[in-house]
Amino acid sequence: MPTIHAIIPAAGRSSRMGQPKQLLDVQGQPMLLAVIEPLTACGLAAGVFVVTNSLVVSTLDLSSVGVSVVLNDEPDAEMIDSVRLGITRIQHEHNLAQDDGILICPGDQPGLIPDDVTRCCRAFIHSPSNIVIASHGGKRGHPMIFPASMIPLVMSNACDTGLRELPQQHPDLVASLELTSSAVVRNVNTPPDYEGLSSS
Repeated sequence: MPTIHAIIPAAGRSSRMGQPKQLLDVQGQPMLLAVIEPLTACGLAAGVFVVTNSLVVSTLDLSSVGVSVVLNDEPDAEMIDSVRLGITRIQHEHNLAQDDGILICPGDQPGLIPDDVTRCCRAFIHSPSNIVIASHGGKRGHPMIFPASMIPLVMSNACDTGLRELPQQHPDLVASLELTSSAVVRNVNTPPDYEGLSSS
């Protein structure tokens, strides 16, 4: 059975938010912990790797929530840079098979529940050559799971603009999984986005 490793890219400087969004309160806990929780709770990810910066690490006790931490303190880093750092760490610690999966869920996407993650993981395990992308209302979001066989493409210049290149180059392998949760397509980048969490 394919093994799935999850990466949470959460190293952004939150310039549009004006404060570290990873630390913003979401229903009584920091946003990053709200994202980590359903990934660790679903039980189908062999490991969860959080790529974040030193400020977040010094503020949150991530050692107690069952994740591995990868530091990214590059101020101009993009999400793809954090994804690549996470992949490099996974490759260092695990001997990946071609049909193992890499799950991506950004650190600014609170509101997912374990069942959302479980359904994505099961869909990938059923067809491990596919790119499984969670969707809601016909719009694609996250989690996304792609096979380890695509890591060379992810690490290449072709993906410098982001992981959207995967479904663009391999549309025949995309398996969109419609979920009822609107959190699938949620990103919290600005104060209005954050204010909208309480009304969603």
